Amino acid sequence: MKTIIFLIRRLFLILTITSVILMFIQTKEVFASEANEVNKLISLQNKIAKGYSNKFCNSIGMGISKEGATRLTIAENKDSKFNPSLWFELVSSGKSNLDQINKNELTDEISKTIVNDCGRVLGFSGQQGVDDFKSYFINIRDEMEDPT
Repeated sequence: MKTIIFLIRRLFLILTITSVILMFIQTKEVFASEANEVNKLISLQNKIAKGYSNKFCNSIGMGISKEGATRLTIAENKDSKFNPSLWFELVSSGKSNLDQINKNELTDEISKTIVNDCGRVLGFSGQQGVDDFKSYFINIRDEMEDPT
């Protein structure tokens, strides 16, 4: 009888240890999946910001004013289906990943990218330049969204 109780305790101990180990393995997979999602969203955000920067800097290079370039860039990027660099994303996940992007974080990234790519031409540099351009960009964007 003592042998049976001893075996049951050993079996219970082995099952408990196995369960704990499996919980840790499962947790790592979940964390990795979440990290991949975050990396995917950051990559998508960077791609969107680069699209804004390319259009803005090209407009400035063609002699369009800062305001005109900003308005043109915002108008051309308003609908993601008109941005060829996002077509693959739209086909693979629809707009769900695009909808998950934080608007403020995206604005930060757009401002940083534009200032890094062509901000010096307009007198924007460093963090102060990013902050100044971001404020300018938000004012134009909000004006275009609510023209009243």
